[in-house]
Amino acid sequence: MASKNEKLPITKHTKGVSENKDENEGGPPLIRFLRRQKREDLYAAWAWILTYLAYSCFHMDRRVLSSSLYTLNCTSKILSYLNHAGYSSSNISPSEFISINDSNLNMLCPQWKPFNEHNGSYLLAVMDVSFLLIYGFGMILSAYIAERVNKRYFLTFGMLAMILSTALTGMAYFAKIHSYAYFIIFQMLNGIAQSTGWPSMIAIIANWFGKGRRGFFFGLWSSNTSVGNILGLLIPGVWAQGHWGWSFIIPALITGVFAILIFFKPNEVGCPEPRQHVNDDYEVVQTITKDDQQEQLSKTNKSATSPSKAVTITDALKIEGVVSFALAVFFDKFTSYTFLFWLPFYLDSILIGGVRYNGKIAAFISIFFDIGGIIGVIVAGIIFDKTNKKAIISMTLYAISIPTLYLYHFYGRINLASNIVLMIISGIAINGPLMLTVGAVAAELGNSPTLKNNEKATATVSGILDATASIGSALGPLLTGVILPTGWNNVFYMLMGSQIISTLILIYPSVKEIRIMRNKASNGKTYTLMKMEE
Repeated sequence: MASKNEKLPITKHTKGVSENKDENEGGPPLIRFLRRQKREDLYAAWAWILTYLAYSCFHMDRRVLSSSLYTLNCTSKILSYLNHAGYSSSNISPSEFISINDSNLNMLCPQWKPFNEHNGSYLLAVMDVSFLLIYGFGMILSAYIAERVNKRYFLTFGMLAMILSTALTGMAYFAKIHSYAYFIIFQMLNGIAQSTGWPSMIAIIANWFGKGRRGFFFGLWSSNTSVGNILGLLIPGVWAQGHWGWSFIIPALITGVFAILIFFKPNEVGCPEPRQHVNDDYEVVQTITKDDQQEQLSKTNKSATSPSKAVTITDALKIEGVVSFALAVFFDKFTSYTFLFWLPFYLDSILIGGVRYNGKIAAFISIFFDIGGIIGVIVAGIIFDKTNKKAIISMTLYAISIPTLYLYHFYGRINLASNIVLMIISGIAINGPLMLTVGAVAAELGNSPTLKNNEKATATVSGILDATASIGSALGPLLTGVILPTGWNNVFYMLMGSQIISTLILIYPSVKEIRIMRNKASNGKTYTLMKMEE
């Protein structure tokens, strides 16, 4: 019989090696590669890919609602056409345009009431703001619910509601519906449905990918927002000028496919549960005592029989760093969404190297801002994995964005190359920390030691951060519309001021991280000196 403190051997874990090598031989290269992988890694990859594509659908549907409806407000196009065709447009009100029987004019603009009136732009702006506000406040409620119910059911319900609101908006074309109340009701319903996506998916991804590599995988995963935005611009481009109702029906059908796949996510069809927060560093402990083994077994049994309870929103706000990062992303998304909505119009209104790039060309050029955001969040995520200094990384990028915005506005007009380069750098510095914060940082804060190992705060924290950011995203484009008549200079000064505030907010958390780094360094030196003296 072994003594009390007898050392027990621990088997060293290896990744991706099958016990039976014969099983890995034969077949196509892809099949051999998959056979060599651990089942958990394959399930994690499936969860990552599925949620990536599913959340791309969220942003695709969101973008379709704004980009398609704006094609319905084309009063300026009609006025230009009427003047060119010899009509006396000064004697014709926009509400009478639809009565003009001209096939060329009908192809130029769908002329859909009530958006072809003089106040059509205002009606669409109200719809956008109402969506973003409902989305922001709905995010907090969705985060609260997501921690307390089965995420599979909750996410599927949200996607079905999103499909319903998107499809019924498109049905207005086929049913000849011109009621503004109809459009705004389903826009608000879509805002509520959209708010279910982010908290649920962040919690799912956080469970599959542990602390050591969250930054990279969250950064790469967050690029789905840009993919969705691009799809939401391309699909309306196919149908919006004619049968614009299909611009809503097709995305709704695509989203329906992924709603079915989400309902049957891996651990609901016989796969093991997510590995939750397994140490990704694969640290190998060669020996432990028998007492240690029994103590660890006791802790495991206790955690299994006493599941952690979901935290309240008040408890989540008390987590160190949540309020600071929430305020920082409020002002950062204020800037980000101003770029998202106004950048194509800005490019259309200026000369770049003496050339005016308008229409579809301006919209295409603006995609480079999204590309910069993808680069920024991946690079920031990798640095976050290596250093775990979330405040320093975000504050540094915020600080870089301030002079970058100035350079972009005043020197981005020299030529197209300089405009694109500065636009990409702006995307890196603005969208990089934004997506890192609402993704990897939210998961990190959601598993704060202050929660005493409570693992049910990720959705709540991510919901708080994204909800606060979404309120900023509603105010940014709105204030830009108010300030724009005074000139683009004042708009960019406003955006630079917003980034300055984000930088100032994170100074204190960054100083704390620097102090922790110094303390660790000094403790390491003390330990080294003690060893040398021995």
